[in-house]
Amino acid sequence: MSGGIESSFLETPQGRLACVVHLPDALPAPVVICCHGLLSSKDSIKFVVIGEEFCRAGLAVVRFDFSGCGESPAGIDGSILQIRRDNLRAVLNAVSRAPWCDGRISMLGSSLGGYLSLLAAAQDAGMIQAVVCWATPFDLKRIDRALRESEEFRNVFRKGTELGEPQDLDSLPPVRRILIIHGEEDETVPAENAIDIYKRVGEPKSLCLLSGGDHRLLDPECRRLARELSLDWFLEHGSSSEALQASL
Repeated sequence: MSGGIESSFLETPQGRLACVVHLPDALPAPVVICCHGLLSSKDSIKFVVIGEEFCRAGLAVVRFDFSGCGESPAGIDGSILQIRRDNLRAVLNAVSRAPWCDGRISMLGSSLGGYLSLLAAAQDAGMIQAVVCWATPFDLKRIDRALRESEEFRNVFRKGTELGEPQDLDSLPPVRRILIIHGEEDETVPAENAIDIYKRVGEPKSLCLLSGGDHRLLDPECRRLARELSLDWFLEHGSSSEALQASL
């Protein structure tokens, strides 16, 4: 098996999930699973570039669409959080069995994807080596309100769709090896959320507040720095020999 890009659909109890896998030349390899935000997809340019850059550094990268996003059809009825947590668990299980995965699995999540990554790390602490969160909320009050009141959300989600639980990270255990990256000018998820997450998680951990960064980190320099910090974190905490021993 050699490096390259593979596209496929993963069959899950929640329906088919569209996936793209970036494979480095040396396999098996450590893996980073990318989790997009509420209204985004695996084909967000930031994840495409992450796949390309991280792959060149020797990491396999998995991008996928949650149910009802991108190329993944809407799945069974249920709350957004429960469906997406089940989606992520299915992807995690599939990756752990893949011949190109060496057992070291980490996650990079943006916004709600970061929230879901932290929940997954708490649930599967022995399987997930490290997590990087970009622009991640500590609580989902704003999202829950928008889901009920925003016309944009009503056009995307079925009538009566619930956000689900948990709607905050108050009960998150002190998961470890967490890097939190947040724009100081985030207009959607205020930077205080990043500080609250940082206080909750355990060591080793790191917090980076990017001056001038908005929610999507649209400034090229902010996004470049976020990628660089994320890659360094995964190489240190998700790809080390200690991480390999922990995965065995």
